Amino acid sequence: MKFNETLKRLLDRMVSDLIANVRKRLRESQLNSAEAVRHHPSRLFAFSQQVEDERRQLKVFLYESLYFSTVLKADKKRAEQVIEELFEFFMKMPEELPSSYQDKMQSEPLHRVVCSYIAGMTDNYVQEQHRHFCPERKRVPV
Repeated sequence: MKFNETLKRLLDRMVSDLIANVRKRLRESQLNSAEAVRHHPSRLFAFSQQVEDERRQLKVFLYESLYFSTVLKADKKRAEQVIEELFEFFMKMPEELPSSYQDKMQSEPLHRVVCSYIAGMTDNYVQEQHRHFCPERKRVPV
């Protein structure tokens, strides 16, 4: 619950700041047409300096603490393996895709359809599908 509330507050702050800052920049620039906006010499749609600084700090924190965390390295490797194995499975067995995705194969390459299907899965659903379709796969050594 705390995570969701924190994320909601962060997103609310960023969206509110973006809207307020864009309004301020447009007002200050005294632009009166879309064409004038397109040709304006500086970026009009941006966060305020304070929120931009906070966004950069958050980005550094996420890269150091999450994306490249040594503590989470084994979990990341396992997740990559699960996704790779599901991708390989559906590439070999496209008839196992839901019918709506099989229909897409008429107009899109199979690898794009499989990517789209997997990309739309939640973490729990990915794991469920992997257990169902790839039960014989070995675990990645960590």
